[in-house]
Amino acid sequence: MKNLFSIIVFVTVIGVASAQSIYETDTTYVHFFSDAPLEKIEAKNTKSRSLLNVSKKEMGMVVPNIEFEFESPLMGEHFNENYMETHKYKTSSFKGKINEDVDLTKEGTYEVTTTGKLNIHGVEQDRTIKGTVTVKGDRIIIDTKFQVKLEDHKIKVPKIVVKNLAEVVDLTIHLEYIPKKPKQ
Repeated sequence: MKNLFSIIVFVTVIGVASAQSIYETDTTYVHFFSDAPLEKIEAKNTKSRSLLNVSKKEMGMVVPNIEFEFESPLMGEHFNENYMETHKYKTSSFKGKINEDVDLTKEGTYEVTTTGKLNIHGVEQDRTIKGTVTVKGDRIIIDTKFQVKLEDHKIKVPKIVVKNLAEVVDLTIHLEYIPKKPKQ
C-alpha cells in the first residue's frame, strides 16, 4: 500500500511524459545531522524514492521517515515517537522544478537551484534548494545539502532536551537516477 501511494505521488508530481524523459532512482542516500551542545545525532536513510522528468526539469521525492537508521536504537525511538511522530507522518517529501536553463541530456556538472514544496512533519513549505546535477552516461546524479529549522515544521523539542537536539538540522541528499524502464 505504501508503494502504491508513492507511485501515485510520483505520477502526480511528474505528469504525463514520454518514457525517455523520465528517470527513476536506483540509489538514494539521505543523511540527517543534528549538532547540539551536548550530543551529535545522525541517521541515514537509503529507502527513499524519486522521479525526475528531464524534459520538464521537474522532480519528486518521498522519504519514508521510519527508515532512518541511527547509531543507537534509543535515538531512533525518540526520533520516531517524540519528534517525527512517524505513526502520523509516515513520509516527508519534496516536489519541485529546476530553475536554471540546463540541458539534462548533455554530460556535465551543473550548479542548480530547485524551487518547490518541502513537506516534513505534515507542514509544507516553499523552498529553494541549491544543488549539483551531474549527467554522466545514462545516469543523472543530484547532490544537495541544506538546513531545516525544526520549528518551521512544527517539530517540538522539549526544554529538558534542548541541548541534546539542534534547532536547525543538516540534511544531505544524494540521488542517482537511471532511465525509467517502460512497462512490459
